[in-house]
Amino acid sequence: MTKDRWADLPLRLASAIVLLLIFSASLYFGRIGVLSLGFVAVLAMQWELARMFGLSRRRLLTVTVVAAVGWLPMALLPMVLTQSLFLAAVAGFLPIMFGVAFISHNRMVYIGYGALLTLGILSFWFLALTFGATGIAILAAVIILSDIGGYIAGRLFGGPKFWPAVSPKKTWSGTVVGWVLAGLLGLYLMHETGAWWPAPVAIFVAFGAQMGDIAESWVKRRMGVKDSSQLIPGHGGFLDRLDGFVGGAAAFGLIMALFLS
Repeated sequence: MTKDRWADLPLRLASAIVLLLIFSASLYFGRIGVLSLGFVAVLAMQWELARMFGLSRRRLLTVTVVAAVGWLPMALLPMVLTQSLFLAAVAGFLPIMFGVAFISHNRMVYIGYGALLTLGILSFWFLALTFGATGIAILAAVIILSDIGGYIAGRLFGGPKFWPAVSPKKTWSGTVVGWVLAGLLGLYLMHETGAWWPAPVAIFVAFGAQMGDIAESWVKRRMGVKDSSQLIPGHGGFLDRLDGFVGGAAAFGLIMALFLS
């Protein structure tokens, strides 16, 4: 039983190291690096989402191309779109608007998760423009700490499930440890910056990341699929790996828009 708990760890770890190296390279190149990586991730996630809802061939290609058309100006000409957040929101939501026209079932599920995905993408874009690569690195650190802490604590301690009907593997022990680790990083940032908000915001971001994970798990269960794709060995697809990042970025973006701007 113990071996089964850790059976997927070597492959997950190897893939995680590769992803971390790619992400670190994007941070090295600053804002243009993280926006370029975001562009690639957006295309992959929109492709996976449309594919999960049954689109294939020309229709799947159409949604992917529309995602590229919508996101490319946000990556190449970000300062232009900051003059109109409405235009940025329309550009981000374009692939969902096209995709829903092709989908014959579970349209509201597609729209709902597509809205969350779009909010996460726009928040990532906004944070990259506002705080640069440093802000994205801190956001990623909070989400990674929460994810790793939850993964390890959940397998070490087990215990009651957080939301078994939606995400049968997520435990309360892992969830709480994720909050604690995010809060500790926030406390460190409070000490370094002298600001009052990093710790509570870090915990809220960790919570948002966990909700993003649960939301994607619910969508997969609804559509009867185990993984969004097999693009990342040991992790499934980009949505499987970045669902927490989408939720965490959305949470951070909302906090920034409502309280910290």
